[in-house]
Amino acid sequence: MDWLNKLARRIADASSIMACMVLLWLVGLTCVDVVGRYFFNSPLVGATELVQMSMAGIIFFSMPAMFLRDDQVVVDLFQFVRRGWFGWVMTIIISILTVGATWIVAGRVGKYALRALEDGDETIYLKIPVYLTVMLITALLYLSCVFAAIRGLRALLRPGKTLPDETGGQPIGD
Repeated sequence: MDWLNKLARRIADASSIMACMVLLWLVGLTCVDVVGRYFFNSPLVGATELVQMSMAGIIFFSMPAMFLRDDQVVVDLFQFVRRGWFGWVMTIIISILTVGATWIVAGRVGKYALRALEDGDETIYLKIPVYLTVMLITALLYLSCVFAAIRGLRALLRPGKTLPDETGGQPIGD
């Protein structure tokens, strides 16, 4: 199980690095577009399309690491629910629901990608095939699903104990 954790962590880290690289690309793209638009009266052609695809890249490249580390935004109004055996059971149930929901969403997005491929959908200005972006989103959703399952499996193998926070933070009140 230790090798699986290390492999998953490395893949999640690589995915996070890709999200950072896409963010850096987006910053450069925005700078070039703004400078071109306001100083040279010549905006970057297709900048809107590139920004949209880049934002999708940032979001979906970030998801595998978020699912593995359980970094979702959680409102803990009742912290006692997350402790002890009850917290362990809740973690297992939430993991199962997360895997199921992510699997369903990934399947639907995958069907859309296949339809975009069959229809030959392209972006308006740059004529980039839409299915490329949507297939990448599908793959990253399935990877997120696998990482949520790994997180659930790690919790399942530690009966009665909640998993430590991967970020090193401590919940308020502990």
